[in-house]
Amino acid sequence: MSDRSSLFDLSSSTSVSLDQVLQRRDTVEIPVESPLAMPVQPLSFWEGGARRATEVVGDITARRWMVFLATAFMGVAGWKATFDTIALGGVTRLEFICLVLLAPLFTALSLWFCTAVAGFVILLGKPKDPLGIDSAKPMPKLRARTAILMPVHNEDATAVFARLRAMDASIAETSNSRAFDIFILSDTRDAAVALAEQACFARFRREANSAVFYRVRQENKGRKAGNIADWVARWGSAYEHMLVLDADSLMTGDAMVRLADAMERHPGAGLIQTMPMLINGQTIFARTLQFATRLYGRVAWTGLAWWSGSESSFWGHNAIVRTRAFAETCGLPSLDGPKPFGGEVMSHDALESALLRRGGWSVHLAPYLEGSYEESPSNLLDFATRDRRWCRGNVQHIPLVALPGLHWLSRMHLVIGVLSYVLSPLWFMALSAGVVSRLLMPSLKKAAFTMADLQAAAHALIDWSEIQATAWAMIITFILLFGPKILGSILVFSRPAEIKGFGGRRRIAAGLGVEMLLSALVAPMLMFTQTRALIEILAGKVGGWATQRRDADKVTGQEAFRAMGWISVTGLVLATLFWFTPDLLTSTAPILAGLILAVPLTMLGAHKAAGLRLKANGLFMTPEERRPPAIVRAALGPVCEPPARWFARDGRTTPAAEVAEQNAA
Repeated sequence: MSDRSSLFDLSSSTSVSLDQVLQRRDTVEIPVESPLAMPVQPLSFWEGGARRATEVVGDITARRWMVFLATAFMGVAGWKATFDTIALGGVTRLEFICLVLLAPLFTALSLWFCTAVAGFVILLGKPKDPLGIDSAKPMPKLRARTAILMPVHNEDATAVFARLRAMDASIAETSNSRAFDIFILSDTRDAAVALAEQACFARFRREANSAVFYRVRQENKGRKAGNIADWVARWGSAYEHMLVLDADSLMTGDAMVRLADAMERHPGAGLIQTMPMLINGQTIFARTLQFATRLYGRVAWTGLAWWSGSESSFWGHNAIVRTRAFAETCGLPSLDGPKPFGGEVMSHDALESALLRRGGWSVHLAPYLEGSYEESPSNLLDFATRDRRWCRGNVQHIPLVALPGLHWLSRMHLVIGVLSYVLSPLWFMALSAGVVSRLLMPSLKKAAFTMADLQAAAHALIDWSEIQATAWAMIITFILLFGPKILGSILVFSRPAEIKGFGGRRRIAAGLGVEMLLSALVAPMLMFTQTRALIEILAGKVGGWATQRRDADKVTGQEAFRAMGWISVTGLVLATLFWFTPDLLTSTAPILAGLILAVPLTMLGAHKAAGLRLKANGLFMTPEERRPPAIVRAALGPVCEPPARWFARDGRTTPAAEVAEQNAA
């Protein structure tokens, strides 16, 4: 087989049913079952509060007071500046509604900003991981067994197994292969894909250094959470830890070994979550996300780890979990009531971390551990589809915030998840109230766009106190929105090695400027899509379990207009209505621009060829692209080549690489 596609083509030409695939036992291997009870947890009652965590990080109370007080100060400052702008000449009822709706928006922005400031200050020094995770230390030798779980659902089998082969080879470089078993947990319902999975697995099993197993569930109960729960119930007692991945996850052996070592050294830790870096972005949209996350994501991530401590959250993948702790605390029931609040738990990860903490287990972030990667949606349509699914899951958390026994910070994480989608309709309603209020002002002159009328309107309407208040409101809002991005850039500029990795100062500055512009244009589009999604979800219109398109390289004009045309039309209608109200048109111009350009931006962002041209010119370059880590190159390399060769090419000749070379010869 000379390339990846040949593995898939091996079986795609054969017409078979899923039942026939499930009966093909010759390519399926599962270990002897080691059951572990995973009882359904009582969500409606709990004796006492959250049990005390044994793994407490530093003076966490003082840290939280600092961040929350700073958040309150910045939030009040931003809201007060906006109030001063609106309140000149009195506050109408609509303006009062607008001000009330803006309060949670400023609070959320201030928390994000203050968290990033804390992370920035920490990263300027020489921070130490609270759990002692340090890649500079000698490679530990693991004692406990860890299962690597890769749940899949109708995914590209060749890409999934290429990542697994790379991870297996990377673990072999650490000489800890015997401490890890790899499980491919398939929920695939497409017979051709399932057959391709089995073909890929048959080859992977012959080459792997660790023990590997493959299982297809007969029934897809509970989606990913049910898939993991099924594994725990059947094999959980044989493993101290489980390292949970997504189909697009990629982790180095060093990262996985050090996570498992941290769990061994901290028996009270229930979960450690890594921060995955985005890789393999090809389209403009994906490359923009990848660049932004790499440039400034870590300042917010580090700050969040600093003040959340042992009450952190779970993202559902690229994290290690203590199997026994998970089994005894995270059995999820089917929720009572109609959809969207009832039924299977959708966004299970945040709830699982809350339940772990309720049971006395600590939940941590690993802010300084490198070697954790994932991929992003390639275009805005797929991003919005995934966003809608997450929106439904987070909306389901609204009644769960009040669950008895949860730690107050776990409740806060649930609230933040809900707010991440409620803020869009709040922003929409605040803008609507502000626009209507402005249109109804008696003193407003609806001047046409001629120079004479515009000058006359300017002389009649200029109020320097209003201009000063508006300027302050704009400055504070700019700081809250773009401050974390600027801080991330300053951090990179302070590190010569990273400047080179990002392509130099000019490319960093250019990338930051373009990314800020694009994010400002996309924000109004997301406001509309998230508002619509929330309304439809609350009305009972919920989506299915669609497979994410991870390699789409274009969006046609028809697709873009069908999905985003209503936004562009709305922007054009509003711009026409505001044409005769100059001050309103100019004040809403950035928002209107994003709305009007919804269709062309969606098409442009999905353009792979344009994204590759930007890459060739060094725009949105990241260190992982300029010098790809061995595991990334191994995952993208030819299927016919042993992944261990890529690690040897980094200048190390290891036993695993030598064996691979001998076998190939």
